[in-house]
Amino acid sequence: MDLPFVKEALHQLFSKSSCAMYPVVPSEAAPNYRGRIVYHPDRCLGCGMCERVCSGNAITRTVEHLPDDQGDKITLTFNLGSCTFCATCADFCSSHSIEFTGDYHMVATKEEDLLVSGSFIKAPRKKPAAPAAPAKAEACAAAEPAAEAPKPREDGKPVNDPAKCVYCTLCARKCPAGALTVDRAAKTWTLDEDKCVACGTCAEACPKNCIIM
Repeated sequence: MDLPFVKEALHQLFSKSSCAMYPVVPSEAAPNYRGRIVYHPDRCLGCGMCERVCSGNAITRTVEHLPDDQGDKITLTFNLGSCTFCATCADFCSSHSIEFTGDYHMVATKEEDLLVSGSFIKAPRKKPAAPAAPAKAEACAAAEPAAEAPKPREDGKPVNDPAKCVYCTLCARKCPAGALTVDRAAKTWTLDEDKCVACGTCAEACPKNCIIM
Protein backbone atom coordinates (compact mmCIF):
# COMPACT_ATOMS: atom_id res chain seq x y z
CA MET A 1 0.00 0.00 0.00
CA ASP A 2 1.34 3.41 -1.06
CA LEU A 3 1.10 5.54 2.09
CA PRO A 4 1.99 8.94 0.46
CA PHE A 5 -1.04 8.64 -1.83
CA VAL A 6 -3.30 7.71 1.08
CA LYS A 7 -2.03 10.70 3.03
CA GLU A 8 -2.73 13.02 0.09
CA ALA A 9 -6.21 11.54 -0.39
CA LEU A 10 -7.09 12.11 3.26
CA HIS A 11 -5.72 15.65 3.09
CA GLN A 12 -7.85 16.51 0.06
CA LEU A 13 -10.91 14.86 1.59
CA PHE A 14 -11.02 17.42 4.40
CA SER A 15 -9.79 20.43 2.39
CA LYS A 16 -11.78 23.11 0.57
CA SER A 17 -12.59 22.42 -3.05
CA SER A 18 -10.24 24.05 -5.54
CA CYS A 19 -12.97 24.08 -8.23
CA ALA A 20 -15.40 26.89 -8.90
CA MET A 21 -18.69 26.05 -7.21
CA TYR A 22 -20.78 27.14 -10.20
CA PRO A 23 -23.80 27.06 -10.49
CA VAL A 24 -24.24 26.95 -6.69
CA VAL A 25 -22.09 30.09 -6.43
CA PRO A 26 -22.67 32.51 -9.37
CA SER A 27 -19.57 33.48 -11.29
CA GLU A 28 -19.09 36.81 -13.06
CA ALA A 29 -18.18 36.87 -16.74
CA ALA A 30 -14.79 38.19 -17.84
CA PRO A 31 -14.54 41.89 -18.80
CA ASN A 32 -15.86 42.63 -22.32
CA TYR A 33 -17.46 39.18 -22.52
CA ARG A 34 -20.06 39.01 -25.31
CA GLY A 35 -23.04 37.13 -23.93
CA ARG A 36 -26.81 37.27 -24.33
CA ILE A 37 -28.09 40.03 -26.62
CA VAL A 38 -30.41 42.75 -25.39
CA TYR A 39 -32.41 44.52 -28.09
CA HIS A 40 -33.80 48.04 -27.50
CA PRO A 41 -36.62 48.49 -30.05
CA ASP A 42 -37.36 52.02 -28.79
CA ARG A 43 -34.00 53.13 -30.25
CA CYS A 44 -34.16 51.15 -33.49
CA LEU A 45 -34.51 52.89 -36.86
CA GLY A 46 -35.39 49.73 -38.77
CA CYS A 47 -32.62 50.29 -41.34
CA GLY A 48 -31.80 46.58 -41.62
CA MET A 49 -28.02 47.07 -41.46
CA CYS A 50 -27.62 44.51 -38.64
CA GLU A 51 -29.37 41.88 -40.74
CA ARG A 52 -27.10 42.59 -43.71
CA VAL A 53 -23.81 42.30 -41.80
CA CYS A 54 -24.72 39.26 -39.65
CA SER A 55 -22.31 36.46 -40.61
CA GLY A 56 -24.42 33.75 -38.97
CA ASN A 57 -27.74 34.84 -40.52
CA ALA A 58 -29.07 34.99 -36.98
CA ILE A 59 -31.16 38.15 -37.45
CA THR A 60 -34.55 38.29 -39.14
CA ARG A 61 -36.63 41.40 -39.74
CA THR A 62 -40.34 41.35 -40.50
CA VAL A 63 -42.46 44.33 -41.52
CA GLU A 64 -46.22 44.36 -40.99
CA HIS A 65 -48.18 47.18 -42.64
CA LEU A 66 -50.81 48.44 -40.22
CA PRO A 67 -54.26 49.55 -41.43
CA ASP A 68 -55.56 53.11 -41.55
CA ASP A 69 -52.13 54.61 -42.24
CA GLN A 70 -50.87 53.80 -38.76
CA GLY A 71 -47.43 52.96 -40.08
CA ASP A 72 -45.40 49.74 -40.06
CA LYS A 73 -44.82 47.29 -37.24
CA ILE A 74 -41.17 46.21 -37.48
CA THR A 75 -40.00 43.15 -35.55
CA LEU A 76 -36.38 42.07 -35.15
CA THR A 77 -35.56 38.57 -33.90
CA PHE A 78 -32.09 37.40 -32.86
CA ASN A 79 -31.51 33.63 -32.82
CA LEU A 80 -28.79 33.01 -30.23
CA GLY A 81 -28.48 29.44 -31.47
CA SER A 82 -27.11 30.72 -34.79
CA CYS A 83 -25.34 33.80 -33.41
CA THR A 84 -21.52 33.77 -33.42
CA PHE A 85 -21.40 36.64 -30.86
CA CYS A 86 -19.00 38.58 -33.07
CA ALA A 87 -20.81 41.86 -32.18
CA THR A 88 -20.62 43.12 -35.77
CA CYS A 89 -24.33 43.98 -35.65
CA ALA A 90 -23.79 46.18 -32.60
CA ASP A 91 -20.75 47.84 -34.19
CA PHE A 92 -22.75 48.80 -37.29
CA CYS A 93 -25.87 49.91 -35.39
CA SER A 94 -25.92 53.72 -35.57
CA SER A 95 -28.67 54.00 -32.92
CA HIS A 96 -27.01 51.63 -30.40
CA SER A 97 -30.15 49.51 -30.16
CA ILE A 98 -28.19 46.22 -29.89
CA GLU A 99 -26.29 45.45 -26.70
CA PHE A 100 -24.15 42.47 -25.69
CA THR A 101 -24.28 41.64 -21.99
CA GLY A 102 -22.20 39.47 -19.68
CA ASP A 103 -25.01 36.93 -19.32
CA TYR A 104 -23.66 33.52 -20.35
CA HIS A 105 -26.56 31.46 -18.91
CA MET A 106 -27.92 30.22 -22.21
CA VAL A 107 -28.72 26.56 -21.60
CA ALA A 108 -32.06 25.98 -23.33
CA THR A 109 -34.49 23.08 -23.63
CA LYS A 110 -36.47 24.64 -26.48
CA GLU A 111 -35.68 26.98 -29.36
CA GLU A 112 -37.87 29.79 -28.01
CA ASP A 113 -35.46 30.19 -25.09
CA LEU A 114 -32.75 31.26 -27.53
CA LEU A 115 -34.80 33.90 -29.35
CA VAL A 116 -34.50 37.58 -28.46
CA SER A 117 -37.21 39.64 -30.12
CA GLY A 118 -38.69 43.12 -30.04
CA SER A 119 -41.11 45.26 -32.04
CA PHE A 120 -41.79 48.93 -32.59
CA ILE A 121 -44.20 50.99 -34.66
CA LYS A 122 -42.68 53.15 -37.35
CA ALA A 123 -44.85 56.14 -38.16
CA PRO A 124 -46.08 56.50 -41.75
CA ARG A 125 -43.90 58.49 -44.08
CA LYS A 126 -44.91 62.09 -44.59
CA LYS A 127 -44.40 63.70 -47.96
CA PRO A 128 -43.16 67.29 -47.71
CA ALA A 129 -45.53 69.87 -49.09
CA ALA A 130 -44.50 71.41 -52.39
CA PRO A 131 -43.47 75.08 -52.04
CA ALA A 132 -45.94 77.59 -53.42
CA ALA A 133 -44.90 79.12 -56.72
CA PRO A 134 -44.45 82.91 -56.66
CA ALA A 135 -46.85 85.09 -58.57
CA LYS A 136 -45.85 85.75 -62.19
CA ALA A 137 -45.65 89.48 -61.70
CA GLU A 138 -43.48 89.11 -58.63
CA ALA A 139 -41.22 86.61 -60.36
CA CYS A 140 -40.66 88.93 -63.29
CA ALA A 141 -40.12 92.00 -61.15
CA ALA A 142 -37.76 90.41 -58.66
CA ALA A 143 -34.15 90.00 -59.57
CA GLU A 144 -32.94 86.43 -59.81
CA PRO A 145 -31.82 85.51 -56.26
CA ALA A 146 -28.63 83.67 -55.47
CA ALA A 147 -28.92 79.95 -54.87
CA GLU A 148 -29.67 79.26 -51.22
CA ALA A 149 -28.27 76.40 -49.22
CA PRO A 150 -30.84 73.61 -48.80
CA LYS A 151 -32.66 73.34 -45.47
CA PRO A 152 -33.33 70.19 -43.41
CA ARG A 153 -36.57 68.38 -44.12
CA GLU A 154 -39.28 68.10 -41.50
CA ASP A 155 -39.42 64.30 -41.85
CA GLY A 156 -35.71 63.92 -41.02
CA LYS A 157 -34.67 62.51 -44.39
CA PRO A 158 -31.47 63.63 -46.11
CA VAL A 159 -31.10 66.62 -48.40
CA ASN A 160 -28.12 67.01 -50.71
CA ASP A 161 -26.29 70.31 -51.25
CA PRO A 162 -25.24 70.23 -54.93
CA ALA A 163 -22.85 73.14 -54.38
CA LYS A 164 -20.68 70.93 -52.14
CA CYS A 165 -21.35 67.45 -53.55
CA VAL A 166 -18.59 65.80 -55.60
CA TYR A 167 -20.79 62.79 -56.45
CA CYS A 168 -18.29 60.31 -55.05
CA THR A 169 -21.11 57.70 -54.56
CA LEU A 170 -19.89 56.92 -51.02
CA CYS A 171 -23.26 57.81 -49.48
CA ALA A 172 -25.06 55.44 -51.87
CA ARG A 173 -22.66 52.61 -51.09
CA LYS A 174 -23.07 53.09 -47.34
CA CYS A 175 -26.88 53.41 -47.37
CA PRO A 176 -28.25 50.29 -45.61
CA ALA A 177 -31.66 50.60 -47.27
CA GLY A 178 -30.40 51.16 -50.83
CA ALA A 179 -32.35 54.44 -50.98
CA LEU A 180 -29.71 56.55 -52.76
CA THR A 181 -28.69 56.56 -56.41
CA VAL A 182 -25.72 58.69 -57.45
CA ASP A 183 -24.58 59.10 -61.05
CA ARG A 184 -21.09 60.55 -61.12
CA ALA A 185 -21.07 61.23 -64.87
CA ALA A 186 -24.46 62.95 -64.94
CA LYS A 187 -23.88 64.57 -61.52
CA THR A 188 -27.24 63.51 -60.13
CA TRP A 189 -28.18 62.54 -56.57
CA THR A 190 -31.54 60.79 -56.18
CA LEU A 191 -33.36 59.75 -52.99
CA ASP A 192 -35.97 56.98 -52.94
CA GLU A 193 -38.23 58.30 -50.20
CA ASP A 194 -40.12 55.01 -49.82
CA LYS A 195 -36.90 53.13 -49.00
CA CYS A 196 -35.20 55.80 -46.86
CA VAL A 197 -35.36 55.17 -43.09
CA ALA A 198 -33.67 58.45 -42.08
CA CYS A 199 -30.87 56.64 -40.25
CA GLY A 200 -28.24 59.29 -41.01
CA THR A 201 -25.61 56.84 -42.29
CA CYS A 202 -25.23 58.77 -45.56
CA ALA A 203 -24.57 62.04 -43.72
CA GLU A 204 -21.95 60.38 -41.51
CA ALA A 205 -20.22 58.86 -44.55
CA CYS A 206 -20.15 62.05 -46.64
CA PRO A 207 -16.55 63.40 -46.79
CA LYS A 208 -17.74 66.86 -47.90
CA ASN A 209 -20.55 67.29 -45.33
CA CYS A 210 -22.96 68.08 -48.12
CA ILE A 211 -25.84 65.92 -46.82
CA ILE A 212 -28.14 67.71 -44.40
CA MET A 213 -30.41 65.82 -42.00
